Amino acid sequence: MSTTVPKWWSLVRALVWVAALAMVAASLWAAYRAPVEAQMGVVQKIIYIHVPSAIVTLVAFGLTFAASIAYLATKAEAWDALAVSSCEVGMVFATIVLVSGPLWARSAWNTWWTWEPRLTTFLILWLLYGGYHIVRSSVGSGARRTVSAVLGIVLFVNLPIVWKSVEWWRGSLHPRTVTMTGEMRMTLLLSMAAWLVFFIAVLQERLRLESLREAAARSMGSIEEGKR
Repeated sequence: MSTTVPKWWSLVRALVWVAALAMVAASLWAAYRAPVEAQMGVVQKIIYIHVPSAIVTLVAFGLTFAASIAYLATKAEAWDALAVSSCEVGMVFATIVLVSGPLWARSAWNTWWTWEPRLTTFLILWLLYGGYHIVRSSVGSGARRTVSAVLGIVLFVNLPIVWKSVEWWRGSLHPRTVTMTGEMRMTLLLSMAAWLVFFIAVLQERLRLESLREAAARSMGSIEEGKR
């Protein structure tokens, strides 16, 4: 990956961050102003963080899947960087899902955790993609990108399982459909759009970090070669 950043990209980067922060602030304000759900009360407003974070998680891991295929097809380092960066950011959002979910479950189901299909499959998803980073860091540099790409493709199989879990298995406490008022629905859609833009902003920073990391690794390699 090239570490040379065009001037126009710095402007785009700044604009993305401005848009992301503005949209997140607007979504939080909208969530604050949204009607309180009659049965669960104010705790129901966790939905405006929980659901968007879950959507971003699936998008991030889906992007890892696509970038992994692209890397195996082209061997371009940029695709590997995109795959690992998206996976790492996705793990952050997946953790937010696993933290916010029990807070909501405590009020909705009177328990912090239950081994129902959606929760269980999502926890497995989190563990598998956490394993992606462990394997990547333990494999030698020669095979790291290829092994990571194969994992990025194989692990994708769990995404549709998580998505369809409430339909495929009985006993799921997650509802198949949710009835919301117009204002609630608009607030949720705004929150989803805001967190997706925020994901893009964070992803571009993680890609920049990966580029600097690769440049540092090459520099160290050149120094070692020079000493021999």
